[in-house]
Amino acid sequence: MSIFKAILGICETKPLAEAAWERRDGKVTIDLKAAPQLAAKGGGVYLRGKGLTKPVLVVRGDDNKLYAYENSCTHGHRKIDPVPGEGKLKCCSVNHSTFSYDGKPLSGPAKHDIKRYEVRENGGRLEIKIV
Repeated sequence: MSIFKAILGICETKPLAEAAWERRDGKVTIDLKAAPQLAAKGGGVYLRGKGLTKPVLVVRGDDNKLYAYENSCTHGHRKIDPVPGEGKLKCCSVNHSTFSYDGKPLSGPAKHDIKRYEVRENGGRLEIKIV
């Protein structure tokens, strides 16, 4: 990530097309076939709109599990990116706070966990409990 992107808080992770997911009854459901970014370890997307109060980051970890988080660093409230091959997430800011897949801060100025959502794979779909 360039210093310019870090200063502006611009992440590498792109939003998922709205047609690939829906929000209903306190959960978000993603059609995994329509989200090829989540097929590879270290891949990620974020969700915004459709009544979400905060963007949601969805990541396929280096452990091949899917995770979902409130996409906001607990220090500077910038978005977060996965770090492929390193088993962690990082804040898209100059300070680059990093977090474990459990949401715990590893380095940088962030002192609090990022909010992690419960997820479940079900028949080619990923269900994320938002409430």
